Amino acid sequence: MATTIGHGMIGLLLLAVSAVWAAPERYRLYTQPDPAAQGGITGTILMPSQPIEQILAIPPDEPRLVYKGTVTGAGRREFSFSGLPMRKYDLVVIYKDRLYEGLNLERGDDTLTSLDHQKITATIDKAEPYFTRKIIHRMQGKTGRGNLARCIATFMRDRPSTVGHGTANGPGGNRTSRRTFRLVMLKDVGPGWQVVRSRDLYPSWTTSASCEATHTYSKSLSRIRVTRSIKNIGNLNLVSLQ
Repeated sequence: MATTIGHGMIGLLLLAVSAVWAAPERYRLYTQPDPAAQGGITGTILMPSQPIEQILAIPPDEPRLVYKGTVTGAGRREFSFSGLPMRKYDLVVIYKDRLYEGLNLERGDDTLTSLDHQKITATIDKAEPYFTRKIIHRMQGKTGRGNLARCIATFMRDRPSTVGHGTANGPGGNRTSRRTFRLVMLKDVGPGWQVVRSRDLYPSWTTSASCEATHTYSKSLSRIRVTRSIKNIGNLNLVSLQ
């Protein structure tokens, strides 16, 4: 039996498809807040003065959990998290062309050797050929077979990409450049290092001019303890407090 779809329903379907195409990889990407948890984090970033695009909270002992914060205020410099279970969190702050993070990549001492760095870099360079450039911002871990390491990196496709059909600015059209920030875990399997888990943090389409973001590690974004209340970490100057 044939089914007739009215013009109104078609319009709603097109809007839904457009919303998903706008940032398809962010659909169900982030961990849902716990409605029973009373903990959270709030604060304001004074510098940089640019608007925050996204802010994330990640437990260093469970990096698969990535919570998305809410950005508010006229200049989009105030942020808050709610529904966070009790534990410590590292923050990642993403701007159009900058990345600030306080990730604890290794819980103990970092013992990776220069050879480990070379092998890890070679492994990541070969991963996912779709991304034509990879930049490892930081890596930490334990040297020796069977041990683990973590990296924070930018994966980029610095050339036009066509996904499906559409116009240059519409869903599925030609885009200038592709970028995603990644948290990558690797294991030393003997002859080299192997990627065992990779976690997207903020995939986006961008212009080639802003495809490569400036990276800064900031200790003020590291190991923020959350209990049964909202923790206000105050005003942060990420430019001067590294």
